[in-house]
Amino acid sequence: MRILALLAVVALVGCERDSRPGVDPRITDASRPLVFLTHPAEPPCAYRDASGAIVGTDVDLARRIAAKMGRKLVVEGVEFSDILPRLKAGTADFGIATITITEARTRDVDFSAPYDTGGACFIYRTDGKKPRMSQLASLRIGVEADTVEDLYLCLHGCDPIRFVHLEDAIDALKKDAMDAVFFDSLPLKMCAERSGGRLAVTPLETRDGYGVAVDKRRPDVLAAANAVIAEGVRK
Repeated sequence: MRILALLAVVALVGCERDSRPGVDPRITDASRPLVFLTHPAEPPCAYRDASGAIVGTDVDLARRIAAKMGRKLVVEGVEFSDILPRLKAGTADFGIATITITEARTRDVDFSAPYDTGGACFIYRTDGKKPRMSQLASLRIGVEADTVEDLYLCLHGCDPIRFVHLEDAIDALKKDAMDAVFFDSLPLKMCAERSGGRLAVTPLETRDGYGVAVDKRRPDVLAAANAVIAEGVRK
């Protein structure tokens, strides 16, 4: 009976230790890999290579964060609109996808220091109209749904044509199904460079800071991300 009672006490203490508020088992269990989310449709940041593997500068940064922590990394390609809800729900640890740091988003996730700065611009056909913000009401503007670019256009009186994937919006632009696409300048500049002169981009309309989005229960990931960024993202 004494042995059984002792075992019961040990079990109770163990349960209490595991249920301490604020302790996430993903932190204490070093064998668990980090689950990283990105949107693999925006080269050079994240895209699928010929073998189907997700590669790009965002993935390189994620691997450095995992290495800093001594953890293995699981890379998941998801829709952009799924990244923050997954982090909030605790089904992933961090995400990188040129995610603009905004006050509203910080209610759901933590952000690292900015690892890069950029902004949004228009891409358009060189044989078509060069878009201007003052002309939005008369233009067909494409945008990736649920992004800050989508919100920015709405706040400026535009009712954009929304796409799940940027590449679909670019295809529609090439087919003259719209006049321009509004998105982050980095992938748009690459699209223009690869278009053989068919597409061009405008100067930046916005200037943004991009951060690593982190599950609020993972201060260890946030600390590692900030440490890697302080060392230099292009290292």
